[in-house]
Amino acid sequence: MDYDPARLFKALSNESRLEILKAICQEGISGTLEGKKPCVERCSCVGDIVQRFQLAPSTISHHIKELAQAGLVKVQRRGQFIRVFPNPEALKALCAFSNSLLVLVRKGEKVS
Repeated sequence: MDYDPARLFKALSNESRLEILKAICQEGISGTLEGKKPCVERCSCVGDIVQRFQLAPSTISHHIKELAQAGLVKVQRRGQFIRVFPNPEALKALCAFSNSLLVLVRKGEKVS
C-alpha cells in the first residue's frame, strides 16, 4: 500500500486522534480486551479507548475510522470486541517522509 503523507498528516491533525494513536502505539491502552481478558497482541479495544479518553463512543469511532482510512491503524472485529492495532508500515512511511524533509533542510535546499 502506498501511504500518502498528506493523508497521514491530515489524520494526525486532530489532537484527540493524535493522542489516541500514541496510546495505541505505546501499550495497547490497558493491555486488555474491554478490561476482561489479557490482550496478548499489542492492540486496544474501543471500549478501553472510550474509558481512557472519556469521549463519547461515537466520537472515538469517528477518530478510529479516520486513523484507519489513512492507514495508521488496522481494525479487527473479534466477537463483541473491536480491536485496533498500530500499522507499522504507515508509521515508517510517515517517518521516512519526515526524515527526507530533515535531510533537505540540513543540505540547505529549498523544501517545496
